[in-house]
Parts: sequence; C-alpha cells; structure tokens
Amino acid sequence: MVEASSEGEDEILDRLAEWQQGDFALDCGDFLFRDLAEEGDETDLDGGAVVDASVLGFAVISQTCDIVRSPSDVGYVSVCPLVKIDPKRIADLERGQAPRYGLLSNTPEAVVVDFSRTMSVTKDLLLTWTRSRGCEDDQQQLDFARSLELFFGRFAFPDDFVISVTSLRKAILDKYGKDGSDFGKASRSIRELRAVPHAAWSDTSSVPVSFIAILDDEEKREMKDRNRIRELLKPAIDAIKWTAPFSLHADGLSLFTLSDLTAADYLNSFPLDVNSLSFARRYKK
Repeated sequence: MVEASSEGEDEILDRLAEWQQGDFALDCGDFLFRDLAEEGDETDLDGGAVVDASVLGFAVISQTCDIVRSPSDVGYVSVCPLVKIDPKRIADLERGQAPRYGLLSNTPEAVVVDFSRTMSVTKDLLLTWTRSRGCEDDQQQLDFARSLELFFGRFAFPDDFVISVTSLRKAILDKYGKDGSDFGKASRSIRELRAVPHAAWSDTSSVPVSFIAILDDEEKREMKDRNRIRELLKPAIDAIKWTAPFSLHADGLSLFTLSDLTAADYLNSFPLDVNSLSFARRYKK
C-alpha cells in the first residue's frame, strides 16, 4: 500500500496541475475488479477482488478540472487500463470502427486505452506514477474527449433503426478514406451526422426520421459546395431500406454548419455512431 503523502497542499496541487485528461503511466500496477466468489468460498459471498496483471499501464479519463482539484474535495481519479491490440486494428480505431478503444500519443506501438474497464485510484497514488503526456495539443485533447463521449455517452438507438442504417454506415466507411472519391471528400467535409426522430423512438406504429449533416466551416472543408455535398449524400440516405416502424421523413436531409444550427435542432437530434465523422477526425489518407 502506498503511504499517504506528507507534502503540503500547495505542493500537491502544483503536482496535480501537471496532469490532464489523457495522460498515462506505464508499469504502475495491476487492474483490480470484483467478480463472483469461487464456489465454496463462504467468506465473500458477494464476490472478491480480482487482479489483472496483464495490463500495461493506465490512462486518466477524469476531466482535467477534477484531476487538479484538492484531494480533500475530490480524492480520486478514474483510470482505464492500457492494453496491446493487434496492430492491424489500429486503422479500424482511426476510422471510428472500434469505440471501445481510445488512441493516445506517445504510447508503445499498438497500445490503446480500453474504455470498457474503469478503476478509481487515489490522487496520492496517482502522484507516485511517472506521467506521460497522452494528448500533445488541443486537437488531440478534443479527439480523446470525443472518444470518451462516444463510448460512455452514445445514445442507445432501437435495434430496428440500427439495422436500417447499416447501408448508410457502410457507404461512408467504404469511401471515407479514399482521396479520389467525391463521396469520400463530401464525407470528410461533415463533422457530425445526427438523426432526428419525428415521433418517440419507442413508438411502435411509425417513426419518420430525418438527418442533419453538420458541416465543417467552409475554409476547413475539402468540398466547399454545400449543394454538391447534398447531391452526394442524399442518394445514400434515400437508399436506406427501412425496418418498421422507421421510415425516411419528407425532409430527409438538412445541411448546417455549427453557426447555422439552432440549439433546438441540436438538442432534438442524436449523434449517429455509424461513421468516421465525429470521433476519428485524425484519420487522413
């Protein structure tokens, strides 16, 4: 067990201020979780502590504002384990096809953050770890935060809707990384695709759905012409084979930039986890 720090609070706060969301440490201990007690173990009927020594380290997923607060106010941070995956899967992560995992800079090759497992550690323990910077600039911090948002905050769409949009997801993923594809250029000009239900998602009779494509600002888009982006994206949406009770609303597709979008439009729509657009912005080919 790590002994409690004897440092003064100012020094502790100064050292905590060096940490931010996405920072990580290697070779700093085992991952702990609880499981059912082994059969016949009557001393721990609700499960015991289990150690996973295979993890390579931990990444901090707590928000930076919570990390730097005094331990007397917020005494713990949340961490996820670093694990090694098949290097061939990294391309899938960069395309947004494996939301369970997060990418950081400066980690060993093919080592990623496993968001599916979370553990709390005290800040006293955190400060004994050798910190490495996982996000080297503001864009990487935003990418990592969006990866967390995708995994922990994604909306649970009804199964029949997910089945319906499979063809749209495939169309985007197939062309997103291809420089010579106009559809790929149009897809890379969209920062987020959102679904708008025109009835409750749980309605069993009829749920017409429309889509909002939130574009990058014009100076950042590969394809500047909004009408051309619409011309390319609309056929993929029209081609969706809907599973009841879902169908395409008459206003099937709207294009906005963030400055065009109203708060009501944003709050009444749901981000689609069907593409590379929102959470794998690093991917360039």
